[in-house]
Amino acid sequence: MKLNIKHMGWYALAAVLGMVQALGFAPQPLGIVQIGSLAGMLLLLPYVTRPARVAFVFGLAWFCAGLYWLHFSMHGVGGLPTWMSALAITALSSYLAVYYMLALGVWRRFFAELRVSSYLVAFPALWLVAELARGYVFGGFPWLASGYAHIDNPLLKGWFAIFGVYGVGFAAAMCAGALAFVGRCAIERRREVKGLALTAASMAVWAVVGLIVQGLNWGEKAGAPISVNIVQPNVAQTNKFDEQVMLSNTLLFIRHATQSSAQLTVFPETALPYPWTQVPIEPLEALHTRLSGRAVLMGGVGIDEAKHEFYNSAMWLSEKDDPLDPPRYDKIHLLPFGEMIPWGFQWFVDAMKIPLGGYGYGQSQKPFELNVAGQTTRIGVNICYENEFGEELIQAWGNGDAAAPNVWVNMSNLGWFGTVSHSTAQEQHLYMSRARALEMARPVIVATNTGLSAYIDASGVVAQQLRPDAAVSATVQVQGMQGLTPYIGWGNAPMLGLASLLFGLSVFLRHRVMALD
Repeated sequence: MKLNIKHMGWYALAAVLGMVQALGFAPQPLGIVQIGSLAGMLLLLPYVTRPARVAFVFGLAWFCAGLYWLHFSMHGVGGLPTWMSALAITALSSYLAVYYMLALGVWRRFFAELRVSSYLVAFPALWLVAELARGYVFGGFPWLASGYAHIDNPLLKGWFAIFGVYGVGFAAAMCAGALAFVGRCAIERRREVKGLALTAASMAVWAVVGLIVQGLNWGEKAGAPISVNIVQPNVAQTNKFDEQVMLSNTLLFIRHATQSSAQLTVFPETALPYPWTQVPIEPLEALHTRLSGRAVLMGGVGIDEAKHEFYNSAMWLSEKDDPLDPPRYDKIHLLPFGEMIPWGFQWFVDAMKIPLGGYGYGQSQKPFELNVAGQTTRIGVNICYENEFGEELIQAWGNGDAAAPNVWVNMSNLGWFGTVSHSTAQEQHLYMSRARALEMARPVIVATNTGLSAYIDASGVVAQQLRPDAAVSATVQVQGMQGLTPYIGWGNAPMLGLASLLFGLSVFLRHRVMALD
């Protein structure tokens, strides 16, 4: 097959735009970059001869550039050869790119005429469908969903509490569509006066309303602040599972918890990476005697001996509970390959020498209750990968706001994915935690093994961040919140409905215009 230099130029440009799209997420969230790269891709599509392929290259470059840090876990920790790690990242990125290839391919095939409805209705609807699909199909992988790039965008961040990250991504797609429409009018020297006026008016409405909703307070204070000690132990993944290291860390962590004066002390995911029944009894009981008016959240491995199942768990240690069999939260949404093995991929997991996986699924999201001086603060917990799924976390409101969390804690171990100086995984994870804070109007405590550990207030602002890649801890005053955001009430239902409605509307408008022509 003879290569066409012109075609290769289109592919190269699409790859550059895809890499720029990834740059919009980390190391800083740059919404204008995300919108600009997407607008550039949309502007490119009407002029290429292989639109589906060009769109695929855009998505492939976006995800390869945004998820390169998976190499550190597969190669650096799991021992996979570099070529196999690169192939795995390319395969995952290809799978994710297919959603956007289909969305942009359909847009080019049916809606590429220079009409306002094509750019402000059809394109955002198709983009939203692609985002929702990859967030749900096969358990979902919504990492780098486009809304996360706008966590600091003053015109769009207010929409998190109303429509969630997918709603913000939809608004960003509409902005990209508007820019592309204006750009195409300029390129083709078309005077679409009505279209340009409608575009300007639409963007003005988004901006003004976005600024207004950003100033709304969806929650109110629930009691007095509580003191929380965030522990970041910085244990290297290469020796985390060494028997002597595990024993040393166990004694160190329990001693730290014993000496902590904070009302709540939080350790990261699998701080003790072995079954709870194997934790040394004497230091654990010594800790229990010092827990008057205090509690500890310890990452560990829960066990159900009757079912012979292990769980990625958060152990709740308090004075009223048995430390040898404490209440716990078992992770519900497991990470593919790391904690659950998709059918047909056992060989791939076996190729990585990582002594974790095969966990059971947790069931309950019931928060823990921290009782201090007659005040009860409910602590909701999610573990690592669950941080991506706001629509699942809001299920904690199933019994009403009176039984829902006042504070969220995310316990993670991002040490799998390299140091902060070499990886953007930690920043990306932190932005997702900030989005969850905005969606639910709740403060979020992020406790990780190596960083980025932080306290995020209910407005999504990082109030305190621990120094990354270091063994440190910090005590912060956390104000619990109560009340409902619109997103808690309806989740992603409006976005699912909107995608269907707008797509139907765009089809109707297209056929109507064709009939008039």
